[in-house]
Amino acid sequence: MGLFNLFGGKKTVELDKVKSDENKNRMREIFDKQVDNGSEYKIVYAYSEDIGGANFAVLRTVSYKYRSFILGYKEDDLSLVFLEVSPDLNQVGKALLYKPQDVKKTNFTKMVGAYYLQYGSSFKKEFFNFFVPETIDDIVNHDWYDEDTFVYIDQREVHHSWVDFWNKFCK
Repeated sequence: MGLFNLFGGKKTVELDKVKSDENKNRMREIFDKQVDNGSEYKIVYAYSEDIGGANFAVLRTVSYKYRSFILGYKEDDLSLVFLEVSPDLNQVGKALLYKPQDVKKTNFTKMVGAYYLQYGSSFKKEFFNFFVPETIDDIVNHDWYDEDTFVYIDQREVHHSWVDFWNKFCK
């Protein structure tokens, strides 16, 4: 038993490729239907973690809300589209389009694997943190993982393309 196993090191999860591929195909179908010229975009799965809290006299509560997205990106005009979906891919929100000129600040925090997007005016800054998992291990290894919270997907073959796009989008 190594030192890292004491701290609950990352477990390797056997991939259910059929299930992952079905979800990828379903995401493509949804994105193409909801976004103008959707087939021109490459897509990846992303999720966000919204942390809320309340302080009472002797009690402090913290709550977490997770949201799933199909993230579309197009390199020729650096378009980035967030399309919120339910984890079972049965409900769809409205698409939000961003271009570099619409964004005030971007960042990637490697230590936690989080991407940061800030938009809005100087008076009302809005921001968004999101995660783009590379492998199914990156999702399933969360202590709070369940299939009602996240889409079951492995995207190691497209993750590099996403990272290249993000680096261009941030310039």
